[in-house]
Amino acid sequence: MTKREPLMTEAYFDQRLAFVEQIIAEDETDLRDDPTQFTDVASVYFNIFQHRLFHLISLYSRGYPLDSVQKSYLLLIDDWEQQRVADEENVYAGDFQRDMSTYVQALWLLSLAYLLHINQSDIVRLLACVRNEGQDVLFERLVAARVSGTARKPAEKLLYPKAYQPLYDALDAPVEQQAALVKQFLTSWYKRMSSTGWHNAHLGPDGGGFDGYWCWETAGVAHAFGIDDSSFHDLPYYPKDLADFAHAAKPT
Repeated sequence: MTKREPLMTEAYFDQRLAFVEQIIAEDETDLRDDPTQFTDVASVYFNIFQHRLFHLISLYSRGYPLDSVQKSYLLLIDDWEQQRVADEENVYAGDFQRDMSTYVQALWLLSLAYLLHINQSDIVRLLACVRNEGQDVLFERLVAARVSGTARKPAEKLLYPKAYQPLYDALDAPVEQQAALVKQFLTSWYKRMSSTGWHNAHLGPDGGGFDGYWCWETAGVAHAFGIDDSSFHDLPYYPKDLADFAHAAKPT
């Protein structure tokens, strides 16, 4: 097993994965044994969902086989659905327009669904959890590129043009310009993400809270829209192993 994320050691990711798995297991046990002990059950499910995402990213960063990442992804959807059911007052709904991190996370999850060849029925489940229909043109274009037969509210604008304009422009650019625009986005991606909660996480005490820096949305757009990734395949933050898997594997 070859580590993919260069910023931390194998030992760090082994410890990180064990820590996250312990938190998930404890929360699940507490919910199963006595959910009435919690005044806010939805918050516990939300915590599990967030840690599922951390777990998935760390699995990839540590170098686990992609079938393990697939399994982790499907568990994430299961847990997010439970959280949505428990959150009757939509306290944890998440709003693209108010929170860039919520928006970026949704782009990641949709991109990961395509790259991992998740069934369309499970992608529909994901979209039901994401909500925010018709809020952002990049997200809606990415949905339309792979999810057929689902009528969605049209979006009118790109919510975060300072961060995502080059990637969005690539969708309608002439074929000979698409890869250059995606590469432009990728090379400045980390700087563009400075307002997200995970930016510079690797600088925390002992790397605490760092799961890996991966621009899943670059690979997701390239795969969904058939953009040649050869010019940026080996650049930092590009999940090239997953992109190669996406190109080679057949959808289930």
